[in-house]
Amino acid sequence: MFAIGPIIKAVSTLVIVLVVAGGLYYISDLKAALAISQMNEQKLEDGIKAQNELLESMKKDIASIQKANEDLKKENEQQKQDVDALARKFDKRDFGAFALANIEKAQQLIDRGVMNALRCLELASGAPLTEEEKNAPSPIEANRECPALINPSYNSLTN
Repeated sequence: MFAIGPIIKAVSTLVIVLVVAGGLYYISDLKAALAISQMNEQKLEDGIKAQNELLESMKKDIASIQKANEDLKKENEQQKQDVDALARKFDKRDFGAFALANIEKAQQLIDRGVMNALRCLELASGAPLTEEEKNAPSPIEANRECPALINPSYNSLTN
């Protein structure tokens, strides 16, 4: 009837062809998966690089904020010392008794003090110094109310 030899050869050839075809399909699928994995890896590396750049930028921002905070603390402390020095000046004087005795002089002092205080607000808001303020022999002579705004190195404790 039938010879078994040719059938075994055909089946074994078919099995070999199927194994080779399956192997080729598996290899091409692996290549596609590898290409996708490489693209994903590149995207992840780009994301990590962007995050590291953002972290560095945030560190710089934090450092500048901390420096600004320290500067503001120093300025606040200086202003507190100026206010304390001004309070000590007023503690020494009884302006009410002076005003009753010298009404015109008191009015002149109040007017000058108000003008100086308004100029202090202008300077604190960023207004430039006038020529008179720049050329004054000392900050206290330019504006008695806020000499530290005219000369930042002015110290009310030593002057």
